[in-house]
Amino acid sequence: MKTTKLYYRIALSFFSLAIIYAVANSFFNYEAVVLKFEELGYPPYLIFVLGSAQLLGLAVLVFNKSGWVREWAYAGFFLNLTFGIIAHLLVKDGNGAAAVFCIVALYITYIQNRKLNEQNKLAINAIQTRPRLETVA
Repeated sequence: MKTTKLYYRIALSFFSLAIIYAVANSFFNYEAVVLKFEELGYPPYLIFVLGSAQLLGLAVLVFNKSGWVREWAYAGFFLNLTFGIIAHLLVKDGNGAAAVFCIVALYITYIQNRKLNEQNKLAINAIQTRPRLETVA
């Protein structure tokens, strides 16, 4: 369980840093990002929507313990990164290596999170099904 948690935290740290860097780059280098978005065929107002959604999704992955909200955050990040790769490949603007790195880190985080949840459920079941010594008064 310790190695699973370690792998999960390392992958989540790399993924979080990449997303925070991308959002910060979108806000600080706004004009360059606007030009890139227009080159890819997206409207500029999408920059703030994507940045906000990425920060909310990252907060869900880091702080939320709920299952279905976390699953939606994983799905949103996967779709965002996949469509980003496709858009870059269609206009022949690089290979989207950063997005591929993020997808790999996201996948590792997802798998390790699932393993941690299974291990926690097994530990809880083991505690609940342990025989108890009851006294009769």
